[in-house]
This record gives sequence, structure tokens and C-alpha cells, in this order.
Amino acid sequence: MLADRIRWNEKYRKQDCPRKVAEIVRRFAALAPGRRALDVAAGNGRNALFLARRGFTVDAVDISEVGLSRFAGKNARVRPVCVDLDEFDIPRERYDLIVNILYVNRRLFPGLREGLRPGGVLIFESLLAPSDPSAAAERRRDYYLRENELLHSFLSLQVLSYRELESEGEGEESRRLASLVARRRSGG
Repeated sequence: MLADRIRWNEKYRKQDCPRKVAEIVRRFAALAPGRRALDVAAGNGRNALFLARRGFTVDAVDISEVGLSRFAGKNARVRPVCVDLDEFDIPRERYDLIVNILYVNRRLFPGLREGLRPGGVLIFESLLAPSDPSAAAERRRDYYLRENELLHSFLSLQVLSYRELESEGEGEESRRLASLVARRRSGG
């Protein structure tokens, strides 16, 4: 959607986005059985570049060409792809690792599961709805996970790690996160 592209391009022009690799990616990326990765909503490329330095070939998809331009050409193993994620379909059984950090698009959930090769690993971490209902009303609820939603959405995978916790954001106040690491079962 054009409005989303404009909004995200403006955000990347005006704000300094997180530069540190997500800790969950740093901790669990090595579990992937191969070296083909997808970074969903790649933003400024912090996780895609980390994975490329670890030997992965990464398809880094995002709606913002401004965000993608921040890392395009910095590593030959990263392929930035400008795409509206509301219309993007993840190819079946293409990836050994799929990373989805701080982005919720429930339409993609089946593709996140099916896009993994057997033995492939999904690393997913995003915001939980604020515990204060008035704070949740101020923001778009669709962009937040509900308690245990992430876990229940990926029970067909072998869950290796799951947690919901309060976390310090990079340069922000604390926030509630749900974190999942799961493996696609061999033969399924």
C-alpha cells in the first residue's frame, strides 16, 4: 500500500532506527541447518547484515526503499527486495532460516511456516499488546500480538524457545515482547 510505503520512508528519513542486531537473532541463528535466509520487514538491515557476515545468503524484504537503501550494496550476500508485505507470498520450502523481528502480519503466518525447508528455523519476536488497555487503544491493535498468540500460531513447528517478557527497548522505555524460536519438523 502506497500510504504504508510513504509512512515508513518518512520514518527512516527522520528517525534513527535500531542498529544493534536483535539478541534473539544473535543467539539462535546458528541453529539453522543451511545458509539461505529470509529477513521479513528488514528495516535498516541490521539483522540481514549480521546473518550475511555469518555466511547466510539473505533475502531482505521491506516496503521502504529508504530503509533498504541504508544497507543495499554493503554485503553481496544480502539481496534487498522492496515489496508490500501485505501482498508478498513467501516461497514454499525455500529457507533454512526465517527472521521476523518487530513486525506482525498475521496473513504471513502460514507462509512463515511453509517457507521453511524441513529442519529450517523460524526466529520471531514482536511486541505484545500493552497491558494498559488505554495505551492499546491509542495504537493500532493489529500491530501487536496477544498473549500466547505467537506460541499457538506456530505449534505445528517444534518450539525450541518461547517467552513473553518486559524488555528495555533500544533508547526507549520498557516494552512487552513475545519471542519464539521454532524448527520445521523433518518431513513436515
